[in-house]
Amino acid sequence: MNYPNIKLDEYSYNRYKGNYIKLPVDKKEPSYLPISSIDLYLFHSNDPLDNFFQAKRINLARSAEDITGLIEQRERIKERNLYKISLGECEINSKLHNLENWYLGINPVIDKRRAIFEKELLDFEKQKRFEETAAWKDILSLKNDLRGVVQELYKEQTKQKLLYGGV
Repeated sequence: MNYPNIKLDEYSYNRYKGNYIKLPVDKKEPSYLPISSIDLYLFHSNDPLDNFFQAKRINLARSAEDITGLIEQRERIKERNLYKISLGECEINSKLHNLENWYLGINPVIDKRRAIFEKELLDFEKQKRFEETAAWKDILSLKNDLRGVVQELYKEQTKQKLLYGGV
């Protein structure tokens, strides 16, 4: 059977819902998992070697699904954290806007308060950069793990084809 190539950067099979879901991941480095080469239909053969290869491929494919789910989850966590940071920025910007009516140098208490708010804004920017960097590192690590699982899946498929004369 021929199945279409599915870009893991765009879609992932959700085994719990039985459909493909769109993933919010970086589009710069696509990695492809040809579904046609996996052939994950469950069958029970009298050949124990055949069952062994099938079980190993199924476990590897499930690992790939899990890693893809973790990538999606990390993206959601990043978006939620950035949203919370943005809410804090909005609150501080609003407080700064209320202080715009006071000119610099007129009231030292207001000047000190303005400096504190501006420092908090800089801290929020720093938190944003840190969150984006941390998410990038986590997702990069997960994508490397995914590549390893996919390579192992191909190796297992090639071994089975060599044993049964399909290559």
